[in-house]
Amino acid sequence: MNVSARNGDRQTSVSAPRHAVRWLHIVAPPAPSAPASARSWCQCGFERTARDRAGVPALIAAHTAHAAVCPLSHPEGSKAA
Repeated sequence: MNVSARNGDRQTSVSAPRHAVRWLHIVAPPAPSAPASARSWCQCGFERTARDRAGVPALIAAHTAHAAVCPLSHPEGSKAA
């Protein structure tokens, strides 16, 4: 079923309802000495945390890379042969 939805001045076509499956939460206070932290989680079970300013960029990279391999992003049979 193809449904058209009006979003502001744009019209978009949606074939199925969309919902978030991956989240990334980052806490980065402005003071360099303040501790930074981040959490990445996905409905597929992927979950990682970082507790310092060096680990947060690595967690962001892992979160981004997970999107390419997540089974919820690429259900079996959705890729063209």
